[in-house]
Amino acid sequence: MRAQIEAELGRAAPGLLHDHAVAHYLAAFDALPPAAPYHHVPAAARRICDAIAARVGADALEAYQRLAILTLVERAWATPTRLTAELAALRAAHLARIVGAMTSPRKGFYRHGNDLFAKDFAVCRGKLVPAGVELVDLHSGVGRRTLLGGGIAQVLPGLAFFLGRAGGFKPFYEVHFDRRLIGDFDAAGYVTLYLRLARQMARDPAIRGVVSSSWWHDPALARISPELAFIGYHPENAGAKLLRIGENSAATADALRFAPTRAALHKRGEYRPQVWLLAWARRDILAWEKRQRKAHLDGV
Repeated sequence: MRAQIEAELGRAAPGLLHDHAVAHYLAAFDALPPAAPYHHVPAAARRICDAIAARVGADALEAYQRLAILTLVERAWATPTRLTAELAALRAAHLARIVGAMTSPRKGFYRHGNDLFAKDFAVCRGKLVPAGVELVDLHSGVGRRTLLGGGIAQVLPGLAFFLGRAGGFKPFYEVHFDRRLIGDFDAAGYVTLYLRLARQMARDPAIRGVVSSSWWHDPALARISPELAFIGYHPENAGAKLLRIGENSAATADALRFAPTRAALHKRGEYRPQVWLLAWARRDILAWEKRQRKAHLDGV
């Protein structure tokens, strides 16, 4: 596959891979701070993408991106991992899926700005790790400005949680939903996710907990969409903190998509989707995992 892509680019633009070496492109991502968002594209990488698109067009740029992914996957397979065995197995399967999909590439997919591509690219470079129903960023954090989303009344409780219960604003694991993982989107899927994160966290003593920001953490959904309560059930009943972030158009569109009840309430002005942050401190998730393990053993 690598040889085919290199030959394709060589025919389209002789010298392209010399002028814009994949290693230089990926070095721009390697230089990002550990807590940079998974979808962030550094300026140096954007310049390379713009130059390739201007020289040979968007289709050739997508071929270049596939070549970059192959390079990342080869690097991932050759690099020792600090992941638990279960997360390492999930990552290996995810990488195999990504490479397999390139045998019949979808036009328009391999472009920055496509969130599904951004997630695949982040998994290949080790920024995101498959953990079941969600992907996890193993090095994220929470900005202090987040505390202002719910007004002044939220600031002191938020500070008490992060500086007291969690011990700081970073680093945290941050989970991100990928709609391709919808098959695990149920109560059992989230229990499995949290258990996997707890077991990985036991290996990462610096991690302060787990965070997730979404409209589905909005407390208003307990009345509007109680069928989604399973997502936050265990964290919320084991010490997690909920903090309001606010509204944004993407979250509103997502909350109303394929949801006639929420859409009707929104149209009548009775529901405005709000993004909330769920933050679960390390000590609480590890204690929860211990209780879950004991309950399982007692059940056996």
